Amino acid sequence: MNDPRILGIGTANPPLRLTQEQSFHAAGYQGERIRKIFLNSDIDYRHFYLEGALNREESSDQLNQRYLRGAMKTGCQAILDYVTSARTTLLDVDFLAVCTCTGYACPDVGSRLIAHMGFSNRIQRASIIGLGCAGALPTLQRAVDFVRANPGRQALMLAVEICSACYYVDNTLETIVGNAICADGAFSATHRARGGMAGTKLQNNPLTIK
Repeated sequence: MNDPRILGIGTANPPLRLTQEQSFHAAGYQGERIRKIFLNSDIDYRHFYLEGALNREESSDQLNQRYLRGAMKTGCQAILDYVTSARTTLLDVDFLAVCTCTGYACPDVGSRLIAHMGFSNRIQRASIIGLGCAGALPTLQRAVDFVRANPGRQALMLAVEICSACYYVDNTLETIVGNAICADGAFSATHRARGGMAGTKLQNNPLTIK
């Protein structure tokens, strides 16, 4: 057997938590029609990575730098949460795949996390950028592919977004809905493939991406 299994998961959110009513006002919208879209989203509250007071006048460079700082901090927290969940260490990770679409950095977020957090110097990595809301699925697929090809080795996937760093405000329905549902946070999961191991078994041929 060579079935990939989830060994542990981790999640993290920035500390600032706003209700949907507060998010509506923070975004700078006005009008009852848009307010109803926010309040009818079936979301009670969301988390945002802000540094001090809300600043609607941030330049594109300032937004991207806030994205990078938020992605690093929130991503680190999610990974550390996974380490506790899986009862493992960063040195046990053989492959790191990171997906994100709300900012851009070179070197990428994954490379920075490897150096910052002290992963093994043998680790392999994949940077999956710009795939939008569905980006976590092909990232999970890359992790599954790695552990299937390398039984007994661990793959860690991280999805991290700082959506507040790419918000803009207009009155189009697409923008309003995006601002009403997207927020900041990170999710990580680690996988390993070996017959008979404990863990959550994944379906055969999971997440086939064409």
